[in-house]
Amino acid sequence: MIPVQANNASFVDQLNWHSNRATSALARISSGQKLLAPQDDAAGLAVASRMEAELMQLNATANNLSSAVSYTQTQAGYLAGAQRVLDRMGELAIRAQDGTLSDEMRSLYNAEFRALKETFNDARTAKYNEADLFDGSARNVAISPENGSILLGKVDLFTRDINAVTATETEVNTIGNATDALKIIREAGDQLAQHHAGTGSVLSELRMASEQIATARATTTESLSRIQDANIADEITDFTREAILTQSSVFALQQANAPRAHLLNLLS
Repeated sequence: MIPVQANNASFVDQLNWHSNRATSALARISSGQKLLAPQDDAAGLAVASRMEAELMQLNATANNLSSAVSYTQTQAGYLAGAQRVLDRMGELAIRAQDGTLSDEMRSLYNAEFRALKETFNDARTAKYNEADLFDGSARNVAISPENGSILLGKVDLFTRDINAVTATETEVNTIGNATDALKIIREAGDQLAQHHAGTGSVLSELRMASEQIATARATTTESLSRIQDANIADEITDFTREAILTQSSVFALQQANAPRAHLLNLLS
């Protein structure tokens, strides 16, 4: 190979410059990343690292909120079912007060009433992920990485009034017992209605918090993308330009060395 003379150093510098830029552009195209090394943008890399940590926290918060929504929806579902059971028990209590009924017919109502007591008890002892749904415990759920939380749970279906529904003496086997049972059922129904409304309020809070987290995640992801992600169209343009300039530099270097190479051929 013909040695390059000192007066051709500028051609070599241009060749190296354009070749390196073409290689860098190709690397960004293949990886899709703008920041391939810390020296590419030290400040941008620091900001991106903080954003990545924030995005991980937002994702974790979103998962927690999703679990809280499922928990509260499960509560609401069981409460709605328990309310339907109470409604039927109340209906039976009223029908059992019909003085025209025979004791045999009233005993049939009482048999169903007893079965419904068991169904009601099954509903109020339900669990979610091994956690009691209706023991009155408050469960705290963070709604943002920085601060703020929502209390869910707090539904107690073991109060004195509600316990009376499943008590042994609560029957509809006589008119007097049916009258007492109806009073108990109404008081328990009022408490269930309040709890059901409370779960609806908690669900509204959770969904609003979830929407805010979703917005924050989208904004953070977009900002992170602007810092980290390469603009493929621009990078392809840069790569094409630098590849052409590299070829031009090679050609210029060849032309610069051509006279000396011709002279050496003549001398040889």
